[in-house]
Amino acid sequence: MKEDPTDHLIQHLLDGTLEDDSRAELNDILRNSPEARDRYRRAFALHSALIRRDASKLPDFLSRSEAPKKVSFFRRESLQAVAALIIVALILGSSGMFALHRLKPRAEILESNLAVYQTGTHHLSPGKMPADVPVELVSGDVKLAYPSGALVILEAPCRFRLDTKEALTILHGRASVHAPPGAEGFRLDTPTGQIIDRGTEFGVAVGNDGKNPVVLTEVFKGEIEVSTQSTDKVLLTDGESRAITNDGTLLEQLDESPVHLANALHRTSQMSRSSTGNLALGKPVISPGYLTRPHGSIFPPDNLTDGRLDDSGVPGDWSFWLAPEHEGGEFIVDLLDTHEVSLVSLQGTTNRAIDDRGAASVELLGSLDNKTYFPLSGGPMPRIDPSLYGQSFPFEDFNFPPVELRYLKCIITSYYKHPTRPADHRNQGGGLNEIRIFSE
Repeated sequence: MKEDPTDHLIQHLLDGTLEDDSRAELNDILRNSPEARDRYRRAFALHSALIRRDASKLPDFLSRSEAPKKVSFFRRESLQAVAALIIVALILGSSGMFALHRLKPRAEILESNLAVYQTGTHHLSPGKMPADVPVELVSGDVKLAYPSGALVILEAPCRFRLDTKEALTILHGRASVHAPPGAEGFRLDTPTGQIIDRGTEFGVAVGNDGKNPVVLTEVFKGEIEVSTQSTDKVLLTDGESRAITNDGTLLEQLDESPVHLANALHRTSQMSRSSTGNLALGKPVISPGYLTRPHGSIFPPDNLTDGRLDDSGVPGDWSFWLAPEHEGGEFIVDLLDTHEVSLVSLQGTTNRAIDDRGAASVELLGSLDNKTYFPLSGGPMPRIDPSLYGQSFPFEDFNFPPVELRYLKCIITSYYKHPTRPADHRNQGGGLNEIRIFSE
């Protein structure tokens, strides 16, 4: 006959020697068995009675000349904890141990939006999220809720891990955090430092410059505390932002541009052309040049067909392509096979709401051999409104009669500049977020 472990686990709990794994086992037993819960309550009632009796008088076998033994601090604290457990268990009854289980902070997955996870890594589903388990989100986003009320939206691509005690570690990717009153102290750990909430909404982007991590953070509302290995704690308030480098230095600008992040907490979706049937998705892109600067400001042409939109991404892994300084730029998409094409759809960029780059007009050409090109279409591109940052940018469609081609060339014939900077300012040029190519 298999031995019932309930009494053994309860005894270890009363003795203060119950390990975490065994505690979880006991909680499962108590949640599923009314008889076990009744034994649990009786055991605690008896234990409490013995405690009260021991505290009120000495045992008979002790000589009156012996001084009473004091209850140690550890024991006294243990007894107080036991008393608290009894009260909760008796009041909540069958749900008591479930409530006790929740005393150990655990995040809960509230929503998953088109979430795809890396093969071989943990996959999340609505409900409790396991602690200390690395997760790699390839696409989509997830919303986490903590017992304190803190909410976190994580946007792919993202590598993260849930920590206990109202904390989350982000190794790569973007997060938007809302910590309401009562959730102060919620912490995000990153490769370059800690960000501690002081009652606020804030954003974080964790990336790299090719060798070392670079972290961006911005306060949307309220106040945060930033702590690094080389600086004292720094308080940031509404509208303030910083780039945090590998050595812990805090920069007010990232490569001469202001640090600005999108707040996914209040994102509103706009309809855009579906990517279904997009021949360009994942195809190689060739370009004679692209913008590259320190601290992860790198915008290669393969961003144009990676399926990521709306100026998303993180340092070293942005979603859009930018031409070199003072150039409109051009690129070629190789569809790897001949297709009949009749529509090209382009999504512009506002360079993360900095509004100093973007395609103002384009020329589209096709080819079968990458030598001889023929015209397809072209024309103006609308300027992306910086206020859309964090939402869905519109696509501009270019239609033409169906034509066989393998290579599609896009030339940026004019580009947008910053509305208030001098015309010769160095930070300007062409750029696009994404190109989509369709048969019809």
